[in-house]
Amino acid sequence: MTNAARHSRGDAVSVLVARHDGQVQVIVEDDGQGFNVDTARRAGRSVGLHGMAERAELVGGQLEIESGQDGTTVYVGVPV
Repeated sequence: MTNAARHSRGDAVSVLVARHDGQVQVIVEDDGQGFNVDTARRAGRSVGLHGMAERAELVGGQLEIESGQDGTTVYVGVPV
């Protein structure tokens, strides 16, 4: 949510948290300007993206990010 507030230039952020199939699943979505996820990761300057992925992996989870001109969606799944 912090990244969305700082970088998206959007008007809204939604958060969904659910428990399903032995996982806590979190979806964070904004309606901002989006960005190229692959380019941001390769550039090595995106501490936020790296930190989110690292934290998910440390607890056995996974992180997926989809982004385009209509906004960004972050999916996180963590086993419970």
